[in-house]
Amino acid sequence: MRLKAIKQTFHEALDAEYGKEEVNHFFFMICEYYFNFKRITLAMEPDYSITETEAKPVFDALESLKKHEPIQYVLKSTEFFGLEFQVNNAVLIPRPETEELVAWIIESDLDKIKKPLRILDIGTGSGCIAISLAKHFENAEVYAVDVSEEAIAVATQNAEHNNVEVHFIHADILSVDTYKNANFKLPFDVIVSNPPYVRELEKLQMKSNVLNHEPHLALFVEDHDPLKFYKAITRLAKKHLVNDGLLFFEINEFLGNEMIDLLQEHTFMHVELRQDMFKRNRMIKGINKLMKSIAVFCGSSTGTDSKIISEAYQLGKTLGEQHIKLVYGAAKIGIMGEVARGVIDYNGNVLGIIPGFLETKEIVHPKLSELIVTDNMHERKVIMYEKSDGFMVLPGGFGTMDEFFEITTWGQLGLHVKPIGILNVNGFFDHLLAQCKTMVERGFLKQENLEAVVVDDTIDGLLEKMNNYKPLPAPKWLNKERL
Repeated sequence: MRLKAIKQTFHEALDAEYGKEEVNHFFFMICEYYFNFKRITLAMEPDYSITETEAKPVFDALESLKKHEPIQYVLKSTEFFGLEFQVNNAVLIPRPETEELVAWIIESDLDKIKKPLRILDIGTGSGCIAISLAKHFENAEVYAVDVSEEAIAVATQNAEHNNVEVHFIHADILSVDTYKNANFKLPFDVIVSNPPYVRELEKLQMKSNVLNHEPHLALFVEDHDPLKFYKAITRLAKKHLVNDGLLFFEINEFLGNEMIDLLQEHTFMHVELRQDMFKRNRMIKGINKLMKSIAVFCGSSTGTDSKIISEAYQLGKTLGEQHIKLVYGAAKIGIMGEVARGVIDYNGNVLGIIPGFLETKEIVHPKLSELIVTDNMHERKVIMYEKSDGFMVLPGGFGTMDEFFEITTWGQLGLHVKPIGILNVNGFFDHLLAQCKTMVERGFLKQENLEAVVVDDTIDGLLEKMNNYKPLPAPKWLNKERL
């Protein structure tokens, strides 16, 4: 059978639906896929023929195209970022704008990261984003998540076909507990996602080949909450991105301003909305800003509650693992010593600050990364403030309360905008918080000033709240010129 005649059959069957140029494109894609036959070959050899057996898959493809099945599904293959990907109706067909998103990530100077680069792709589908990035960043550790087991199977085959290693995770990003799931324990340098974003109201604008064949699970969201996946992923990114880590999204072109607001609400910095080749707002990037150092105010005694002692050590462990510098009173004893021990055991950085009259070999921790000795207690507080991005209060006595109330008052007066958090272990601060509520009720404290102090009974929860802290505006009566 002459290919030229088969080509004419394609035009007779499909031109009215697709147009002549698109049909030409389909025909030569099919010829190249099945016969490695280039377009120029038919021009050079107009009588080129194939057998009936060879022609069968070509006519099968024609029947599928008549039913508006996408050509990529017909061939079960597509190209993305110069790589071949297997696709079926369990995964979305990769789009050119997603290639632009991958290119943007690659342009973002990630090669300067000296440690192994860690990337998380959420809603991976065919794996096109994760695999393309793994191919480009050869030493990166790439993880990819999808709710569909069928999609994970396709993506796994594509990773093997393209000879890259990607760690695939079957999980529902809307419900997974990322603190308990070991796959999310690692800090990531980049989190990227192309989640479902087409609203139900936009279905009427879509072509039947998409509506009838591509997976609705990966396409659509309810009209009343079109950003539900973006909200969940942004919250996850805030917890699991490193400081200065990058969050990338492909987005609905009509929701660009809402996406800017979402990222800014979660304190992502330098939020950038970018257009695709068709001048549509289709991509967004934000930079995660976290606390690099925390001043911890707590007791120089251990107290009588073993839970408080163990939680103090666990806090130190967490700070060490997350590379957050501990700024504290330099002691090796009490709750202070337990926090420091946890940081040191997990190779963290510890800055101790102590007034000269307390500096003795019996009190100062011998394994501090750095020690500053001050002339008095006030100078100590000032330096702790200057060296810290935030303040955390653990159980302690009068000294701890003094530090807490002074740094809180400074914030209320607009002298700083750093987060202050209370780790309410075993309800230790319940009575203090109740007293603060009484101050509000009796008119001595404003509700917004009380709410500016974040409280949680878990370390991870408190750190998340502190990293998402949005400072109060400075009081209108404040003379800012004399600060």
